[in-house]
Amino acid sequence: MVIRRAVKSDIESLTEMFSKMYILNSEFDPLLQVPEDIKQKVRASVEDALNDEKSLIYIYEEDRPYAAIKIKLDEREFYMPSKVARIEEFYVHPAKRRGGMGGDFLNFIEEELKKMGVALIIARFPSKNLIAVSFYSKNGFREIHNEFAKSVD
Repeated sequence: MVIRRAVKSDIESLTEMFSKMYILNSEFDPLLQVPEDIKQKVRASVEDALNDEKSLIYIYEEDRPYAAIKIKLDEREFYMPSKVARIEEFYVHPAKRRGGMGGDFLNFIEEELKKMGVALIIARFPSKNLIAVSFYSKNGFREIHNEFAKSVD
């Protein structure tokens, strides 16, 4: 098992993993439907993140990449602690889910973020994704915000 920072040669595997994550998210609510060009959009996002000093992408691999996480470092203007890390994307291959890989990966990320002075990690995911709710709750996260949406079509 190796956890490492992503590099440009990882763009294809990251694009595949994060695209699958968004496609899965689309099953939770009609307002989360993905566009036909989701892979191109995800690829551009990954490329941007690899060139952004406030973005971090890590890969968890054994014989190949099985999980990836994309994090954005941020400052909260009106709340303390102000230095936070926002988990924007987190994908674990289905064959590796519920086996401890996600929790181990998250623990590693937490230690890395502590070294950077980050005091709070925020995760955002579809509210009806009960697997994510359970995963983050088991790993010490708790709900602090709600986001509501209404289509105005």
